[in-house]
Amino acid sequence: MNAQHRLVKIVDFIEDHLSESLYVDQLAESVNWSRWQLQRTFQTRFGYSVAQYYRHRRLSAAAICLIHTEQQILDIALTFGFDNQQSFSRAFNQYFGLAPKRYRLRGELIGLFPRLDPTLFVHSYGDTLMEPMIVTHAAKTLWGMNTRFNAPGSSAPNNMQVLPDLWRRFQKQLDQKQIQKKVFWGVVDSSTANDQLEGLTYWTAFESEKAQPCKEMERLDVPEQTYACFIHRGPISEIERTLSAIFRDWLPNSEYRHSGGPELELYDERFAFEHPDSVLEYWIPVEKSVE
Repeated sequence: MNAQHRLVKIVDFIEDHLSESLYVDQLAESVNWSRWQLQRTFQTRFGYSVAQYYRHRRLSAAAICLIHTEQQILDIALTFGFDNQQSFSRAFNQYFGLAPKRYRLRGELIGLFPRLDPTLFVHSYGDTLMEPMIVTHAAKTLWGMNTRFNAPGSSAPNNMQVLPDLWRRFQKQLDQKQIQKKVFWGVVDSSTANDQLEGLTYWTAFESEKAQPCKEMERLDVPEQTYACFIHRGPISEIERTLSAIFRDWLPNSEYRHSGGPELELYDERFAFEHPDSVLEYWIPVEKSVE
C-alpha cells in the first residue's frame, strides 16, 4: 500500500465516522503507520492536522443536516460529538460566522469545508531532500534540559519561540559550569503530544556517561535504534522545509515507517545557525514497514 492509498483510506475512514469519536491510534494502525507519522504526514500534505480536518468536516456535516433535515439543533449537536447545544453553537459560529439557528433560517449551504482528495497530491521532494543513510546507533546517555512545545499545524504553534529560548538557557548553563562540548543533540519526543499536535517534549543535551553535571540538567536515555539520517543544509530557520519533505514525501513513500521513538537533531562543528553553508543532521527513528 503506497502513501496515496493510505491517505485515501484515512480520508475515507474519517468520512465514514463523522458521527463517531475518532481515535488517532486506531486510524494510524489501519494504515500501518505510527500515531506521530500519521499526524505529521497528514499535516504536511494537507496543511491541517487530523483533528482540525475531522472537526471541520463534522461541522460541515452538521450544517448539511441543518439545511436538509428538520432535526432539533440539540440532536444534531449530539450526533456530531458535542456535549451540549451551547458548545456546538459556539464552535459552529466560530467556523461559519453564524449561529446554527441563523444558518438554518438562511436556508443555503455556504462555507462547507471540502472533503480532501489525496489523489491530487503527488510526492515531489526532488532536489529538496537527499536520500538518507539508514543506520543503527547504539544507546545513548544524554544530559540536558527540556520543555514542552506545540508543533506547526497545532492551533497555537510556538516552536519558534520556545525552542530558541531553551537553547539560550542551556548555553547559559554550559557557560556557567564551564562545560565544553563540541557535539550537541536536540531530541523531539512526540509521545507526550495530544491529537492537536500540542505538548511535545524537546530536549537540548549532550552525550556523557558521567554523573549529573549540574542540578539544572536531567538524564535522558535514548535506546538503540535504527534511523533514517537526513542532512539539512542552510539556515536553521528553514528546517521546516526539510522536515516537510521528510514527512510529506520521503517517509510515506519509502519502505519504512516511523517507529514512534524520539527524533534526534545532531549539531556539531558543521552547524552555523543562519549561515547558508550550515549543516544539521536530522535522524528519524524507523523500522521496516510490514504490509
